[in-house]
Amino acid sequence: MINLLNACCVRIQLLIDDIVSFSQNKRCKLIAMILLLIAIAFLMFRLNRPTPWVVDDILKGEGAKRLHTFQQYFDHIWGFYFSWGGRIWGELFAYLFLSIPKRVFDIINTIGYLVFTSLIYVNITGKFKCSPSLFLMINFLLFACLPAFGQDILWISGTANYMWASIIPLLYIAFWRRYFDQEIKGFNELPALIFLFVLAVLSGWANENVSVAFIFLAICYMAMYRDKYGSIPHFAISGLIGLLVGTFLLWFAPGNFARFAAEKHSKSILHMIHNVFHNVSVLFDLNSTLLLILLFTMLVILGRSSKKGLSAIFMLAGVLSAVAMSVVGSVYTRTFLGPVVLMIIAVGILYDDWHDSVNVRKCRIVLFVCLCLGMHIFYATARNGINDYANAWNQNLEIIKVEKEKGNLDVYVNPITPKNKFCATYGLDDIKPKENNQHWLNQGVARAFGLHTIQSVHVTPQK
Repeated sequence: MINLLNACCVRIQLLIDDIVSFSQNKRCKLIAMILLLIAIAFLMFRLNRPTPWVVDDILKGEGAKRLHTFQQYFDHIWGFYFSWGGRIWGELFAYLFLSIPKRVFDIINTIGYLVFTSLIYVNITGKFKCSPSLFLMINFLLFACLPAFGQDILWISGTANYMWASIIPLLYIAFWRRYFDQEIKGFNELPALIFLFVLAVLSGWANENVSVAFIFLAICYMAMYRDKYGSIPHFAISGLIGLLVGTFLLWFAPGNFARFAAEKHSKSILHMIHNVFHNVSVLFDLNSTLLLILLFTMLVILGRSSKKGLSAIFMLAGVLSAVAMSVVGSVYTRTFLGPVVLMIIAVGILYDDWHDSVNVRKCRIVLFVCLCLGMHIFYATARNGINDYANAWNQNLEIIKVEKEKGNLDVYVNPITPKNKFCATYGLDDIKPKENNQHWLNQGVARAFGLHTIQSVHVTPQK
């Protein structure tokens, strides 16, 4: 028996050595990377497709269909900015996505997810290189650490305001990351300065808590540029100004104050200080960023990376993005996207800069296999939960159709409880029972389907 085990260990060792030799071939890495991108795209499309319009999608859907011209979109965004919030780009994305067929959106959102994860990848590496294990790790950590994956990535109204609104900031900060590895004179020429300034304004205007984190990143990058190159480049100075302008336009939008008053947020400084401690503490939740904090700590202690300082800056930016939420409340569900992405970049920088040796390459191979197994489990869980919700929602749609055909415009439907965080409605409101029939979601869904009222009903067996 012992001899058999030894023989198996030897064979496994030889297999790993062969795989390591194979993985060192750049062409093989490129092929593996392309195949991985195709696989991720296929899986994400399969998750997008059964995800229905939910909550805000239904309420905004009819309005989106009425917008056709540039002027109509401009008027809507203008009204939104002055009446409800400064995050106009997320609102614009949402209305654009709701105005196209769902099957087209599924393709667009799949492509958007690949762009989103690729920009995280570029912010880690600083350049285009093939590292299949790193790209797979990014996807695994998003599935593992986003407590409301469905809201951030699959829900039309949610992904418009979070994943899609993160693409421009990630693209912008990638230029800073590239400059950190190599001084590029072209960034300081007039055409590039104008382009990067516009990107900076749009980046600061994208998402409230992330905008603060990006200002922090910009200041830290400027300090590192000065130490490394002896001066602060012009694109960095103009970029910081652009970030400040965009952040000002976002945070001080008249609609933010209207919404702040409507939602009755506390203006107490003590309450905001309490939120700071709360928002830092929730980062240690196992369902969100605790895994990332543990990985970061482990790689800092055990790794030999020369970029620990850069990694630490992104980790601190993740914490700061959570702290910034304290002005209006607590970090919750979908608002974890900012901290999660910044912390993934922090962990990824250390992993990518791991001392390259034969043993490390063997570890990467083993890790790649483990990540594949983990992604399979996550995908199966997500697919099961999303299909379960889609089937229940389709039953409710059939109930609405049948009742309307009968002439009944006061409809009762089944309550639906999403199974897991991959469902778009996980953590969102559901249609309420009769006693809460005046709930905003009930009224909105009734209007969308041409009903007088709609409510859910819980049926219990009679004793």
